[in-house]
Amino acid sequence: MLSVELPKPIEKQLREVVQKNYRGDLQVAIVAFLKLQQKYGWKEQFLKDVEAIREEVRQRGGIKAKAIDDAVKKYRKSIGKSRA
Repeated sequence: MLSVELPKPIEKQLREVVQKNYRGDLQVAIVAFLKLQQKYGWKEQFLKDVEAIREEVRQRGGIKAKAIDDAVKKYRKSIGKSRA
C-alpha cells in the first residue's frame, strides 16, 4: 500500500480534485495521473534539457537564430521519420 505525507493545503486540494473529477475514487485518480505522466512526463524533462543547453550556449557566447532554426527543423524531421 502507498502512503504519502502531504502538506495540508496540498492534501486538501488533492481531496477536492478527486471528489470533483474522479467521484471520490483515489485509485482512479492515481491511474489517470500515471497515464498523464507516461504521456507527457518526457516533455518536462525535454524542456529542462533545452533550458540547460540554452544556458550553456549563452555562457559560451551565444548562437545565431538561423543555427537554432536549422537544428529544430532537423530534430523535427528526425522525429517525423522515427514515427513513420
